[in-house]
Amino acid sequence: MIQKAYLIAREVAGGRTISIIVLLAVALSVFSVGLFRVTGDSLASYVRGRFASSIPPNTVRISLRQPRSLFLFETDAPAKPAMTDRTIRAIRSLAGVTEVIPVSSLRIPVQARVSYLGFRYRSDLLAFGVPYRLVGSDLAGDRYRKLWRNPAREKIIPVLVPRAILRSYNDGMAGPNGLPRISERGAVGFGFSLLMGRSSLKTLPGHEEADAVVAGFTDQVDSFALILPLDLVSAYNRRFIRGSGNEYQYAYVKVRDHAALLATAPRIRALGLAVETGKAVSRQIIALTDTIGLISRSLQAIVLVLALIAVSFATVIATMNRLEYYRTLRVIGASRPFLTAAIAVKYALLGLAGAWAGTALLRIAAGRFAEYFRIAGIMVPVAVPPGTLRTVLLWGALIPVLSAVPALMRLYFKGLSRD
Repeated sequence: MIQKAYLIAREVAGGRTISIIVLLAVALSVFSVGLFRVTGDSLASYVRGRFASSIPPNTVRISLRQPRSLFLFETDAPAKPAMTDRTIRAIRSLAGVTEVIPVSSLRIPVQARVSYLGFRYRSDLLAFGVPYRLVGSDLAGDRYRKLWRNPAREKIIPVLVPRAILRSYNDGMAGPNGLPRISERGAVGFGFSLLMGRSSLKTLPGHEEADAVVAGFTDQVDSFALILPLDLVSAYNRRFIRGSGNEYQYAYVKVRDHAALLATAPRIRALGLAVETGKAVSRQIIALTDTIGLISRSLQAIVLVLALIAVSFATVIATMNRLEYYRTLRVIGASRPFLTAAIAVKYALLGLAGAWAGTALLRIAAGRFAEYFRIAGIMVPVAVPPGTLRTVLLWGALIPVLSAVPALMRLYFKGLSRD
């Protein structure tokens, strides 16, 4: 046993020039593969985490499919009568969907009455109800946030005005009609009255007048309608429309990423709904991520193939140069399996040392790169996870062993066949 250990140690120490070449080849190949892997993973993570999420759609809009029409009028009812709570629950349960925000229409006549410094104005209008989580950040102040959650708190209806309405009034109505322009900051807190259940065209039994206040302006809902709390709108619909449940005109669906959008959109359409989004952007984002991964894997494969070829030539030359030494060992009693195993152990140890050196070099280079080259959203991992390190060391040991297989087979079957 001691003699065999001694011979293995001599084998490891022999052929220093070739051993250095194998060591450097493994170290550089591990460093290059790791560098391409780190770069590819960082770019893919940036595309998925920052680049893709900053490009719409991260939220898509779903609605009822439009019915057929003839000239001015619709000729039939929508294919799906209504979007109900059951529909919202079905969409929320789909894989890839993170949140569903329904929007309900106030399905009764509504009229606004404004009185300010002798100026009186009334107008029929539209109103939508949305939940707090969609427009909470647009409410101007803590008072209006509390009022939105509980309008009965002060018996005042908080109203959000889409900025599209403000721009249309200031740019298209104020000037031609000699009316003053309205500032967004000054309009917050302005009080007026809402006639719920009454308009210039129709009046419902039990209609009432309610105080309202402008609680802010929003871009979250692209509509020419006032925005009210969803629960309040649902309550008015149930009150004035018998047998009316919660029905929604459309909903905002937040998806996890672009891949989830491509998978979820057909399932939503299968429910009889329309999905308003541009899937071409999502396909391009997925294609970009796949391309980055393909380039990274291709470069890693090229480096591994070149390393295998270089180490194969080195092992063949080293083995053939020491052929007479191996034949001498055969004469004094060393078996062919022992000699081939000793050579395999030598290159496995060289591979382990080279892989460890390449990994250490990669950590140093990644640390310097992350320190002096910082781009928001691109994170360069400096620490190598334990699992990845074990995999790298294993492949580092296998590369020279696999590369030495041709030389070992030639040595075993031909070089050592004669005494």
